[in-house]
Amino acid sequence: MIAPSLVNAFGLSPSELGLMTAVYFLGFGLFQLPLGILLDRFGPAKVQSSLLAVAAIGAALFSVSERFDLLIAGRGLIGIGVAGALMSSFTAFALWFPRNILPLANGCFMGIGGVGALAATKPVEWMLTITDWRGLFLLLSITTATVALFIRASLPDTRSTSTPINLRAQILDLKEIYSNKFFWRIAPLTVSTVATGFAIQGLWAAAWLRDVANLKPEGVANHLLFMAFGIIFGPIATGIIAEAARRRNISLLGLYGTIATVFIVLQVLIIFAWTQISFFLWTGFGFFINAMSLSYAILTQAFPKNLAGRLNTNLNMMMISAAFVAQYLVGWIIEFWPFSLAEGYHPQAYRFGFGLLLSIQFFSLVWFALQPIIFFKKNLEKEH
Repeated sequence: MIAPSLVNAFGLSPSELGLMTAVYFLGFGLFQLPLGILLDRFGPAKVQSSLLAVAAIGAALFSVSERFDLLIAGRGLIGIGVAGALMSSFTAFALWFPRNILPLANGCFMGIGGVGALAATKPVEWMLTITDWRGLFLLLSITTATVALFIRASLPDTRSTSTPINLRAQILDLKEIYSNKFFWRIAPLTVSTVATGFAIQGLWAAAWLRDVANLKPEGVANHLLFMAFGIIFGPIATGIIAEAARRRNISLLGLYGTIATVFIVLQVLIIFAWTQISFFLWTGFGFFINAMSLSYAILTQAFPKNLAGRLNTNLNMMMISAAFVAQYLVGWIIEFWPFSLAEGYHPQAYRFGFGLLLSIQFFSLVWFALQPIIFFKKNLEKEH
């Protein structure tokens, strides 16, 4: 919602806008490796409250920035500061709850987290009528600092280990994760779909609605609002369905693959500009982004509990790093087409940008489906 204001204030090109937005994912992603160790060593409450203080500083810097490099620095600090929000919660749930209800617990939390996406739609549009983007980020800074203090004061001090983890143990733990065939069945599909979802929902969805669907700002905000509702209810519904599937001994992997397939089909319809049903498409897009969080629960149940923090943060690092690349890459591709003040960028630009991300997801889905067959054949060859 604030992208046009930033473009006007700083004269940003699409690639610069994509870079400025994507550096959030870079800071977020790079902090995942130390985050896992910190979570397992110090516990979610201490880590999360400390990181949110960093996010508050980043938002304050962003609000007063007069140069592009300071915008970048502010966004990067925000990314680092919120890097632990999801993983701190997932790690806490892995410590607090029985494993069999993790899909439901994670899904409900993702739904609550989706309220943030909701706040970035109509509420932001309303706030921009009484202040500018600088005032908005200053308010965000104050709110984030308040939440950091609340978390530190109210949450119990729980951790998966009370002793320091030496370097050799860390390397062995990472080896256990990255050498696991099941991890590599899940990871490519999760990384490609969630990275695409984050990259598009965080920036390019609004641009598509403006340039391809030809919507006015109010129409764009309404679509983003419904997409945010999808982000809220998608993981909650997935958690409920996953719990029902578990009770009936239905494979969570089958449910996970079905969710990914539907998400990819929705993107195909978006790429071919089915603007007549754009509300349905973008609501569904939001619904299935966070539904892919089912992979966290699937993987957590397949590894020892003491690896929960590092397992989740390593997967998250891969996703967020990919989101950084995806968001910048789409902007870089779009810039190959001429820009018009009246019409924005040509729909073909979005088709190529989104299409590249779609192709990666498609091949990841094929790998997810065929990997058991491939390894089964390899095992047969070894036996003979």
